[in-house]
Order: sequence, then C-alpha cells, then structure tokens
Amino acid sequence: MLNNLKVPTGRTHRISSNCRRKKPIFLSSVLQKRVFFQLNAVQNLQDYRFVGSSHGWLVVLNNKSDPFLLDIISETRFQLPGKQTFPHIQGVREIENEEFEIQYKGEKDSACYSLKTLQEWLMVKAVLSDNPSCNVNYVVITMYDLHCKSKLALCRPGDNGWTGLCGELDSYDDIVCYENLLCALGCGPSVEIWDLNESSPRSKMMIQVDIPRKFTEVHKIYPRDLYTAKWYLASSSEDLFFVVRYIGEFVRCDGEVIYERDTLTHYSSQPLICPYKTVRFDVYKLDSKQKKWLEVESLNDIALFVGGNHSALLQVKEYPGCKANAIYFTDDYWDRMDEDIYYGGHDMGVFNMRDESIEPFFDCDQERFEPPTFWIVPN
Repeated sequence: MLNNLKVPTGRTHRISSNCRRKKPIFLSSVLQKRVFFQLNAVQNLQDYRFVGSSHGWLVVLNNKSDPFLLDIISETRFQLPGKQTFPHIQGVREIENEEFEIQYKGEKDSACYSLKTLQEWLMVKAVLSDNPSCNVNYVVITMYDLHCKSKLALCRPGDNGWTGLCGELDSYDDIVCYENLLCALGCGPSVEIWDLNESSPRSKMMIQVDIPRKFTEVHKIYPRDLYTAKWYLASSSEDLFFVVRYIGEFVRCDGEVIYERDTLTHYSSQPLICPYKTVRFDVYKLDSKQKKWLEVESLNDIALFVGGNHSALLQVKEYPGCKANAIYFTDDYWDRMDEDIYYGGHDMGVFNMRDESIEPFFDCDQERFEPPTFWIVPN
C-alpha cells in the first residue's frame, strides 16, 4: 500500500480511440538481459488482476475477483478461499454486468462495485511462505483493504476461508516471509512479526524503530505536492531492509518533475502527457538491538527486486546478467495505474546505488502495460 505523500485527485484525461493496449507480458528472467516472455497460462488473463508473485507462483484474482495460485511454468492452479470469506465481508451477491453487492460485517448498508474496482481493493498484495510445489504446509498471506487501511489475513491449504491477523499496527505497507516468519512493515516505520508455525498466529514481536535522519531530510527534498513515496520490506538470511521509492507525480520527458497545473500549456487545451516516474531509492537495514534503521550505501554483490512481487534479494554471482548493487523495479503505483489511457504499468527500470542513476528497460514512458509487469523469481 502506498505511504502517500500525496494522493492525486481531479485529473484531466485525454481520450483517444487509438490507445495501445499491451498483452500480458512478464519480466521473466534475471539470467539474461531484459528477457520478456509470454506463456499460454497468462495469455488469456486480460480481465484478471495479479496481486502477488512469490516463490515462482503468481497470486491472481479471476474475472469474479476470486483468488487462485498459478505456477506459470507448469500452469498448475490452486484455488484459494473466495472473496466472500474475507474477515471483513459478510456476503457477496453478483448483480449483473460484472457488478457486485458487498455486505460488510458490522454495517447495515451494503455497497456495490464494478469488477475492476472490487479487484483493485480486495487484495492489495499477497505473498507465500514457501513454494507449494515443495512444501504442502505453505501459507498464503494477503494485505486487504479495510476503509483505506491495509489489514492482514492468511489461509492454508484446505482452508474454507481467510483468517484475519490481529496486530498492533493500524495499517501495513508491505509484507515478507522468511523461515516461516511473517514480517510486516507499518507506521514508524516499524516491523511486526508473526510465527506462522502456530495454527492461529499471534503477533510475536513488535519492533518500534526510530525514523532515520536521512529519511526525514530526503522527504524535505521530495515534497508531498510533487512526489509520492512507496515503502517496501525485504529480507535476507540475516537482515531486514526498509526500502523507500520516490515517484515524481508528473515528470516531463526531460526528467523535470512538475506540478499538475504545469501540464497545461498556452498552445493546447489538452494537458501534456507527463506520466509519473520513479526518481530515487533509499535503503535502510534494521539494527534490532539499537532499534534503528541504518542507512545502506551499497548492496555490494546483491541485486534487489521490488514491485508487486515478494521483494527479493539475489546474489548476482548466482544470476549471471544481474547488475550488482542495483534495484530492479516494476510499476506498482496502483492509485494511478488506470488514470490515463496513455500510460500506466510503464514505470520500470534499474536503479544504480553507486551513482543513483536509473536505466530504463526500454523507452516506455508514454506506453501502457496492461496488466502491469511482475518479477517472477523461480526457486
């Protein structure tokens, strides 16, 4: 979920019947340079929404907004508990024309949503504790939207419904799993941890962490009215990392971040095409003893992959073609993904930690990718 420095509203759109729509394309292999591929398993999923990529599996919402797991290599599918079993939902009724009526628990009035809207808020992100092909005791954990706050729920193989996780934090920004521990990033930035070995996991530990000085200083450089910040959590065998991604709301082709009002010109009543664009990353490592986030100046021989996927840290020596000390990112700015017909899903590239430069995969600033690309990191 976005840690919003700004929530854009009141956008002006240019409408055209010549909008180019991409077929499902996935950034696939980190073994070779910029390899893209399409598989039969994903070629007919235009009406589906991808909400996670973990251990080589996709977490997908189908054309009824019911979730399932998909192994894109073997094309194996595992159905997950339906949308009506989420902790905050009392019942779901399909009306017609892809419209759904949702009755929430504890509320008298129901609400109606289109399929697309329902898909957008039902599951914010999902990760797996392990590879279902190797461990039948895997757990699926999801962040779901409740009144604009991200809450947590999980299910195990054979479960008939989703079980809510009660935590200390009011909302969560990202989740990762390591060795059957669930780590969730929230306000602070703080980290809450659950032991997934328990049949009914309870919050095991809360690490309240001091805000890094650099984090505060950088926020002044990237003000709320021009930028949005996206938070990620990543884990290695020994450490937890807090990653901050800064996205310019309106970025001209020359790289300058401008205000929305500046997208209008004297020459035309239509706005300039100035899509949002990632401009910077900062990385911090958790010192659990001092309860501090320590600035990370270099990832050394590590490459970090972030986006809608389960954040992954990879040793480049095991993945020839990967750049060391770099952050590979795809577009997961869901709040603005469908805002314009000309772009969305386009914000992807490689951030070099050494010189803070960004290398695009290719020139796609004013192209639309639907559905957006996801990192697939196979075991």
